[in-house]
Amino acid sequence: MTIQQYQKKCSKEYLKSIKFPKENSYLYGNPVQTVVPIETAIGKIMIIGPQPTAKVFFVNDIPDVPLYNATAPFSIEPYYDGNRVRSSYTGQELSEVILEMLEIKREHCWLTTLIKVFLFDDDHVKKYKRLGKEITANRSLYSEYALKSMPWLRQELEIANPKAIILLGPEVISSILLISEEEAKELITGEVVEKKIIWKNSNFICLPPPGVIMDRSARNPWPRSFALQIGPKAAEEIKRLKAQPSI
Repeated sequence: MTIQQYQKKCSKEYLKSIKFPKENSYLYGNPVQTVVPIETAIGKIMIIGPQPTAKVFFVNDIPDVPLYNATAPFSIEPYYDGNRVRSSYTGQELSEVILEMLEIKREHCWLTTLIKVFLFDDDHVKKYKRLGKEITANRSLYSEYALKSMPWLRQELEIANPKAIILLGPEVISSILLISEEEAKELITGEVVEKKIIWKNSNFICLPPPGVIMDRSARNPWPRSFALQIGPKAAEEIKRLKAQPSI
């Protein structure tokens, strides 16, 4: 299967395959749709996040209201949100912090998410209610949708054939490596974890969840841990794997 064939198939069939409700829509009726991988380097580094973000806007002085699908996983496309020019926080973090630390060029990555559709959490439900629209939170169904999404990820892995696979956050790690989230947290060290996926051993590197490394609040331990231990170890492992001959 080619990249284009996969993108077309995923765009058409993904939502039905995970039994995602057809009626789910954003505030103004825009449908919640599949976000397919766009940046698709083969034989390099695959990066897997939990789910795509949505484009969020100021609406009636309420900040960060999701209104539209993202254009791509980890998109850094700028847009005006009604108050300022911005882009995806997770996309910025990936480009400006993670890839810089690991010395990886963005164009050398296959960027994707395990779940390929935006999920609403309780905060989004409250904001929509204030704006006169009732929606149902579905973020709590993450594990269920993640399990149903694994066949799609396996297809991506077959096409991408990456030298290393970076997993972002306990939800992604636990879903792919089939362990608990507590066990997953213990693997966020930057060291390689080997596991057989499809037909060969794959090299996984577990990193903190998206959106936390740039959060400088006093109670957040991730920025310091990433800067001093996790990031340097992951960079070392990436260099080692890149130096190995391709299979």
